[in-house]
Amino acid sequence: MQDEAAKEKNQRVLHARIPESLDTELKRRASTLGMSVSNLVRNALHHAFGLVEDVIADSADVARSARGEAAPARAALADVVALAPLVVVRTTPCTNCARNVTAGEQAFAALTPDARVPGVLCPTCKQVIS
Repeated sequence: MQDEAAKEKNQRVLHARIPESLDTELKRRASTLGMSVSNLVRNALHHAFGLVEDVIADSADVARSARGEAAPARAALADVVALAPLVVVRTTPCTNCARNVTAGEQAFAALTPDARVPGVLCPTCKQVIS
């Protein structure tokens, strides 16, 4: 419980000026999804950074392929049957998207029925299968 309280205490507030039309759209979409505008914006920002990291990881895969090297194995999301929350202690790549999950960030241990492809999923990839 103390770790959770410390994590909450370290959250930051971001203020941004946006046009009224964007404010209306954010409120509409948040309502449709049954979430707060704050959570919607937080998820959108997190996802945007994830997309950039995906492009970088995909570029690295293309470069490896051009050199004739094998791409790193990635877990098939359809095979995951269980997730367990964890806190990463060393930066490690997401098993699915290869985005680096940094030390201290929450991630999820992904397990398949036969533990054939266990791995660590970033919060973005966890949302895809949850």
